[in-house]
Amino acid sequence: MRIVIMGTGGFAVPTFEWLLGSSHDIVMAVTMPLRKTHTKNAMMPVRNIAQEAGIPIFDPDNINDPVYLQQIRNWNADLFFVCDYGKILAPHVLGASKLGGINLHGSLLPKYRGAAPINRALLNGEPTVGVSVIHITPEVDAGPIVAISKPIPVFSEETAIEVEKKLAIVGAELIPNVIAQIEIGKISPIPQKNEDASKAPKLKKYEGKIDWRRSATEIVWQYQGLQPWPKIFTTCRINYHADSETKAEKNMRLILGHVRRLDDSTAREIMEHFATTNPGVSVANIVSGTVLEASSQRVSVATGSGVLQICELQPEGRTMMSAADFLRGHPLVIGECLGK
Repeated sequence: MRIVIMGTGGFAVPTFEWLLGSSHDIVMAVTMPLRKTHTKNAMMPVRNIAQEAGIPIFDPDNINDPVYLQQIRNWNADLFFVCDYGKILAPHVLGASKLGGINLHGSLLPKYRGAAPINRALLNGEPTVGVSVIHITPEVDAGPIVAISKPIPVFSEETAIEVEKKLAIVGAELIPNVIAQIEIGKISPIPQKNEDASKAPKLKKYEGKIDWRRSATEIVWQYQGLQPWPKIFTTCRINYHADSETKAEKNMRLILGHVRRLDDSTAREIMEHFATTNPGVSVANIVSGTVLEASSQRVSVATGSGVLQICELQPEGRTMMSAADFLRGHPLVIGECLGK
């Protein structure tokens, strides 16, 4: 078959690589245009692979602009394969392919329809994730399902980066059979149950701000789901020398790297030690966001429920560093309340 791949990000890569090694004719790679932030193609893996393989590239700002329709028809495509592209295809574009299009989506549809299914699943603490292949319709991710994976477990240390890589491979294992069934006309789409649908909208930068009143578990979910962007962040007060003699105070924005929830017994031990060394404080009235420990071994912070260990920190304008390295240049005061 003559296949056009439409994709931009890394989620499409394993399937693109399979298509290149298959007997199908890959006639075009449609991808998002280069921006100033993409000068090194760091975020454009589909473009990179297409260039290496000598596949023609089409990268309009808006593929749905009618000015491109005749050009798209001239590809004489049998099928559009869409994955991690970044645009919703209009009906007149879909109609330019003999068999329409299929989309590899990073969720067990109808859950998590939208631009950020993997991130949203992790933000919500889903214990399992998966992928679906659908026939594309004008409504976002609502087309009938032609293949779906079994639920894939999410492990405690996995972020959206690792989960996406894992699911991309799972998706690439589904696509060959789907295309084979389409080719012989034996595909059996199953309509989605719209009543079970949930949305997975694009991530916003403000979602990275930590609310320390949330539980340690929920903040870990936030960290897992917001990788590689926008990451999670908070603020803290630091002392610095305003001049040669005067010390002053300012707020510093901190991006947090790897974080983990401490087990209950360790958390209780840390909170009890903090309470005994701070008159008038009990375990029950420790304020969420309070720094309980700040040593070369670990930084521990009270949350609405449980204690969060911070393993890596990135001061604004600097690189990510271990907690130990951060503390050497930015001593955190035990009892300081983050996020104020």
